[in-house]
Amino acid sequence: MIRTICLAAALLAAACTRPTDDLEHRLDEALKGRRARIGVAVRTPDGRTIRRGDVPLPLLSVFKVPVALAALDRAARERMPLSAPFDVGPERLDGNTYSPMRDSLPPEGGTVTLAGLIRYSISLSDNIACDRLLDFAGGPAAVEEYLRGAGIGGFRIAASERTMHRATENQRLNTAPPSAVCELFARLLRGGLLPAEYDALLRSALEEAPTGANKLRAGLPGNVRLGHKTGSSDRTAEGMRIADNDAGYVLLPDGRSYCVAVFVTDSRETDGTNAAIAAEISRAAYECFTRNDP
Repeated sequence: MIRTICLAAALLAAACTRPTDDLEHRLDEALKGRRARIGVAVRTPDGRTIRRGDVPLPLLSVFKVPVALAALDRAARERMPLSAPFDVGPERLDGNTYSPMRDSLPPEGGTVTLAGLIRYSISLSDNIACDRLLDFAGGPAAVEEYLRGAGIGGFRIAASERTMHRATENQRLNTAPPSAVCELFARLLRGGLLPAEYDALLRSALEEAPTGANKLRAGLPGNVRLGHKTGSSDRTAEGMRIADNDAGYVLLPDGRSYCVAVFVTDSRETDGTNAAIAAEISRAAYECFTRNDP
């Protein structure tokens, strides 16, 4: 009888750990033999974090999320409505950077609401909108200070988009481990970082982002809600892509959520292969957390 009970307990324990064991195996398989340095973190629905290569890595446009948080925090503290207009002068309208906002404005510049800047920066990854928000937040050091004050460590924010575009190597200046990025998204999901109206704006901008359809989104069913931010660098003269990232949260139909960050760094793979790595990890995580069998 005792032997039977012990055997049943052992089988139950093995069954309970099998889904995440399978996820870890699939992560290892997805990373095997790649011509890149890859960092991955998956924060499970129960709050554990699975890590691979979890060291500070270049953020690229993923840094726009903490910038948006710091800017919205200041706006909320100053009771600034989301409809507040922000001047965007001609001195900001660089022609050699990605900016749908710039293309929508006349040559002499104009005004864009706070909500508009957030949507441009987060949903469309607009570099000029990001730098306008970064200036409003108080600059890179102020964004780092905001994160520390919120209890989110591991981030190094040292460069604006304009600075990053001055030299390819400057794209390595803003860094964080993938697990820190997952923690940031987990904190956003828990609530309390921003008042409801500001929080809702940021979440909708993350969830409406059309970027990276072949990355995390490609590993999920079309009806599953994903809030995420991509980040991609230029290639060096030697053809190496400094970073090809995607990070965010997934809201499951049963009310649970999880976070995932995939940072493909110093990659000599094609852009399609970089994206496929993120998609495979996203698919593995989703299947792990939604499987019905033990």
